[in-house]
Amino acid sequence: MINFRWFGIYGAVALVHVVSLLGGWDAIATPSKFLLMPALGVAVVLASARPFRRPDYGFLAALALAWIGDIFVADAASSSFIIGLAAFLAAHAVYLALFLTAVRSRRIPWGTAVLVVWWVGLLVILRDDLGLFFVPLAAYGAVLAASTASAFATNRLIASGAVLFLVSDTALAWALFAPTAVWWQSDVVIMALYTGGQLSIAIGFVAARRASRKTASVSG
Repeated sequence: MINFRWFGIYGAVALVHVVSLLGGWDAIATPSKFLLMPALGVAVVLASARPFRRPDYGFLAALALAWIGDIFVADAASSSFIIGLAAFLAAHAVYLALFLTAVRSRRIPWGTAVLVVWWVGLLVILRDDLGLFFVPLAAYGAVLAASTASAFATNRLIASGAVLFLVSDTALAWALFAPTAVWWQSDVVIMALYTGGQLSIAIGFVAARRASRKTASVSG
């Protein structure tokens, strides 16, 4: 059984971050953002069954990549933006591999084909605003869509978290590349979706890994 109190540490950091964004307290918002993935990583380590296997280390690597992404993805005009984008792309590639192997429990539903429509539609809508980022964003969107689709072959927590992540990234793309369309407190909404999505994915992953180990020990 998962000890959810460890995820409360991450929840507290996420809450502080989102509230600081809402209040416009940059002195708190910036450092709390950089603490998000380390806090979630600690929670995963403490809540996971022992001994650690390759998929568990892989998941922690995905969180580390997301942490790098958090640091560098903030301003599309910055030269470091592409570093953050590449880190998030790599994180989703790891998620994709893990969802299709370590925690897969069913086939990917045909309905996830709608993600192709999302991908093409977003690129078409933002094509005039993306400029030189069109190809990198197209590649990122393809991997994001694939990892989201693969999440539906796992459990509900992972699938729900992947959808939240997708919506967060969609809103972020809008905020970065179509700023005239940004709504009030968009940064709060984006980070609330992102932190919630990562939490759901992490809990779902730990739960799935624990269940698979229990099944293996019983069958063994």
